[in-house]
Amino acid sequence: MKAKERIQARNLRSQGFSIREIAEQVCCAKSSVSEWVRDIPLTDAQIQRLESKQDRARAKAANHQNSPKSVWALIRNNIEESAKREIPRQCQGSVLKVIGSALYWAEGYKASKNTINFSNSDPRMISLMMKFFREVCRVPENKFRGMVHIHPHLNREQAETFWSKTSRIPLKQFHKTQFGISRASKHKRDSLPLGTFRIVVCDTRLKSKIQGWINGIEEWA
Repeated sequence: MKAKERIQARNLRSQGFSIREIAEQVCCAKSSVSEWVRDIPLTDAQIQRLESKQDRARAKAANHQNSPKSVWALIRNNIEESAKREIPRQCQGSVLKVIGSALYWAEGYKASKNTINFSNSDPRMISLMMKFFREVCRVPENKFRGMVHIHPHLNREQAETFWSKTSRIPLKQFHKTQFGISRASKHKRDSLPLGTFRIVVCDTRLKSKIQGWINGIEEWA
């Protein structure tokens, strides 16, 4: 038995050093050090120090440029950037018509024959659909209506201002904000701090036209 190393290891353990730190200092295997010091209790402060060091070490290792996490993050980023370049920089014309119609097919309210309703919590989705309605559908600005749906405890004015800026629909053309708990939120009351926004357009002819575009897309299947 390495008596000198064992004494040194026990002394270091009493000071709160980790098994790995002790093994490095006494130049012994961690398994040996663990056996030598397993009966030495640590104070709460020493335990907290070791846990903090372990957390920092894990975080540092995970963020190292050669760690699996970092390597895969780089791989995913390169794939995403390459795929992004496959998409046209501008969305307009027939491409915008297909995208807007497909999104309405997926997310829009289709039961009404007279009213167009599109709701979403992603401001980029709302901006894209407003582009579709303005540039493809040629909806006059005075026909747009907006409506915010949020949890009761959230800031109504802040949400209304945000969605008005996002959609460029004036607040005076907003319907009364609706308060309620969405089933989709799964009781996570602050998961959507600005709620969801609904674009509303009353136009029977346009609703029929959008449905026709959707019917055309369906034939691709």
